[in-house]
Amino acid sequence: MPLAFFVIGLALSEARANLDTGAPLGTIPVVGVRPEKARLVVALIPSRDPTGLSTLLLLAEAAKTPEEVNAAIRRLEEARANHGDKAKFHIALGVLYLRKQDATRAESAFVEAVAKEPKSLEAHSALGDFYRARRDAAQAEREYKAAAELAPDFLPAWRRLAEIALFEGRYDDSTKALDAVFKRNPADLEGHFLRGRVHIARGETTAAIEEFQNVLKLEPRSAPAHYQLALAYFRTSNLRQTKAELKAATTIAPNFTDAILLAADLDIQTGAPDLAIEGLEKLVANQPNEIRAYMLLGSAYLAKREPAKATETYRTMAAKWPRDPRGPYFVGLGLRAQGNQAEATREFGAALVLAPGYVDPLAQLVSMAFAERQPDAALRRVKKQIALAPRVAGLHYLLGTVYQARGEAEPAEAAYLKALALEPRFGAAYLQLGALYGATGRYEKALAELNKRLKASPKDVSALMLSGIIYERKGDVDKAEEAYQKVLADEPRFAPAANNLAWLYSEHGGDQDRALQLAQTAKEAAPDDPHISDTLGWILYKRGVYDQALALLRQSAAKLPESAEVQYHLGMAAYRLGDKSLARRALGSSVDSIATFPGKEEARKLLGKLK
Repeated sequence: MPLAFFVIGLALSEARANLDTGAPLGTIPVVGVRPEKARLVVALIPSRDPTGLSTLLLLAEAAKTPEEVNAAIRRLEEARANHGDKAKFHIALGVLYLRKQDATRAESAFVEAVAKEPKSLEAHSALGDFYRARRDAAQAEREYKAAAELAPDFLPAWRRLAEIALFEGRYDDSTKALDAVFKRNPADLEGHFLRGRVHIARGETTAAIEEFQNVLKLEPRSAPAHYQLALAYFRTSNLRQTKAELKAATTIAPNFTDAILLAADLDIQTGAPDLAIEGLEKLVANQPNEIRAYMLLGSAYLAKREPAKATETYRTMAAKWPRDPRGPYFVGLGLRAQGNQAEATREFGAALVLAPGYVDPLAQLVSMAFAERQPDAALRRVKKQIALAPRVAGLHYLLGTVYQARGEAEPAEAAYLKALALEPRFGAAYLQLGALYGATGRYEKALAELNKRLKASPKDVSALMLSGIIYERKGDVDKAEEAYQKVLADEPRFAPAANNLAWLYSEHGGDQDRALQLAQTAKEAAPDDPHISDTLGWILYKRGVYDQALALLRQSAAKLPESAEVQYHLGMAAYRLGDKSLARRALGSSVDSIATFPGKEEARKLLGKLK
């Protein structure tokens, strides 16, 4: 609940009751009185005690305009000598300073409230709410724990503890805090909502769906519950149900930003950019300071093959947020789509000036340099950025791709290994290393080095992953599966291992249900990885779930346009759903590639049939 309504009094009905019974004015508790109600109560208070604490608290709660806030602060300060020893006095000051957007004085007031009454539940909760709003999780947690210790039945403190632990990825701690909630109120609605979010975070989508469905049975018009249920369905690639829940959320709350954005993203992914544009233009009009809406709107125009409109949208975004490197980067994308290479280069460079470790604009510049047959320029550019941001794994990965494209295997290997040292979960680096070892015939040498590392450290994730990839490329499926299983035994949500093991099970006669489960786990852990989208999409295709497969394969093909196998998968899914135009384009791209892959002959035959 909002901080101001929680910390200043009880309910309006209680205040009325105290007034009606003639209780002393100094004893009237004032918590939860909304400003318009507070003004009504103030009007009922006899003028015989204009400086009483309850009167001042009501005036503070009623203050809305800047003038009223300043006047309420003056009244409180004038009464400090009489009421400065009370926690509620300082809490009221803190809330007023928050309304002035003076966070420093607000914090001082809340801290003083705790100092004056260390056993005040309201004071600790108010200070906890302040720190939570400032995203200071450690201090917020400290204050909520103090409130829970003072009043173990005070459920808001336990809920906030659960929420903070969830935010920090401490799912067991979040569950323990929720257990305390359910011990006191098994039907606590917010508690069940939070437990659903914990299930999503843990990848327990079935349990999450059940939890949110139960919440909606009790509160069917809860837009946040519909949205979270949509997220859970999205994790299972059930796009039809995802869209249904998003529609329910936005029907109840038409300005629900996150729901609108996810719905638009799905429309773009599923080939309906016009629907996305319609929703996003309304969102931009209503919420002109929502940067994500501009980014998605530009993407929708690009998907519609209207790069000029995309560029215009991105320029508006860049002007509104001049210090955000995404502005010039996206403008560069729009310009490049229009064929304006010179201006695109300047925009990508501007993005890198703002954020030297930003990989995406640098990747565009590298791609452009190679397209212009300037590999030396590409190499110099990447090395320059690494000098500016040496600990960004993505830059070292990009350096590896440049070396590999130049045919320089040893420095490419060193760059990929550096990327993995900085970020062990960097799935693409493992794949590129595997391809490098295969292209150079260095399987045995690489395995010998990896075995030395594993002998010294048997649970070395990077070494196990690389050995699995090498065994897979050698065709030793059993040893590859064994390596990935060892990784997952210690880290069940390690996306690269889950993805690769899912692929092996799917393609080599393994447990198909387990393959699907692993692919979904990988997708949940790394939702933006196009290789994982391809794996899950192809597994769903083989199970006959063509609509979900197509959406995932569109994602993958958009990010891996040069992958013949991904284009083949996309073409097959499009054909099954009757989109012959997309099928012809994708299958044609896969057949024209010099790459070999399982299914290339099937792609060629089907393409001939379509033509």
